[in-house]
Amino acid sequence: MTVPADGSFQSTAERLQQDFRRQMHDHWKAYAFQGALMLIVGILALVAPFAATLASTLFFGWLLIIGGIFGIVGAFQARKHAGFWSSLALAVLVTILGFVIVYDPFAGAITLTWMLATYFIISAFLEFALARAFTGSKAGKWGLILTGILNLGLAILLILGLPGTAIWAVGVYLGISFIFSGTGLLFGALEARKDSAA
Repeated sequence: MTVPADGSFQSTAERLQQDFRRQMHDHWKAYAFQGALMLIVGILALVAPFAATLASTLFFGWLLIIGGIFGIVGAFQARKHAGFWSSLALAVLVTILGFVIVYDPFAGAITLTWMLATYFIISAFLEFALARAFTGSKAGKWGLILTGILNLGLAILLILGLPGTAIWAVGVYLGISFIFSGTGLLFGALEARKDSAA
């Protein structure tokens, strides 16, 4: 195997970055529109978190149904191979779970809230581990610790508040996520427009 010359990885990364910036330059209006749309969706999700939670739960349910159906078809196409029955059983279970969530979105919202709480718990322990291994400034170390405590507190709040938190938790999380992502994309596109004009 040929070992790349020194600096080749860096030059590749720089080339990819330049290509991305050129893409942003050429299509900044499309990126700005996408960012603004995400920002609006995020604000609407915060204004109406129940509707956002319901919509995301139904989307998740249909995603499971479609994925399960494809899994069933794929299992039958490979029925002569080992693991056919386990693959088929898993695909059927996923499809049934999708139908259950679509039929009862509130139960699906509770499931998604548990998943969200689990995500916060895992994030908290990862941040605690990073803080323990962190060799930089004390401010950075305590920043990781405080973020971990915040994530752990959010997880406990979501779990203790069930089933009530299932009504708004997913919608609020999606709203905040869309607002941050949309704002970043919008300002990035506007910055790319200035660069292209220069």
